Amino acid sequence: MKRAKSYRSGVKKLFAVAVTVILLFGVFIFWWQVQAPRETAEKNAVSFARKHADLKTETDFYLFNRKKTYFTVAGTNSKKQKIYVIIAQKGGATKILQQKKGITEKDAIALAKKEKPKKILKATLGLWSNKPVWEVTYLNKSGNLCYILYAYKNGDMVKSIQNI
Repeated sequence: MKRAKSYRSGVKKLFAVAVTVILLFGVFIFWWQVQAPRETAEKNAVSFARKHADLKTETDFYLFNRKKTYFTVAGTNSKKQKIYVIIAQKGGATKILQQKKGITEKDAIALAKKEKPKKILKATLGLWSNKPVWEVTYLNKSGNLCYILYAYKNGDMVKSIQNI
């Protein structure tokens, strides 16, 4: 009787381990599938920026979604200038910005922190009404999603969307 009970206990443990492994594998596959489009967009944007904007090294990538989608690659060109290359998802229209001629990601986040957010989620660079802006996404004190767009040139607030 003890052997049968021990055997059943071992089978239950083995079954629990098998289910756990299958669940973890499923979570990994799901995460990988979710990340694949972003990774593909980044690879394509970097390749495009190298070919069309003289990008030599890349340091960052941003995905911006408002009325249109833009991919932004940060890096250095062949003249060793730090640049941002903003590429429209549709049509590939490109805008090249000198990093020293605008506010940084850290500056945009610092401006958003004046709103006393609960948590900053991300900052991304793109175009709004054909002008470069930093979009900072955050959760306010109530936990509601908020966005603020800051002008790249001087940090002025362009648009604020609160309590989504």
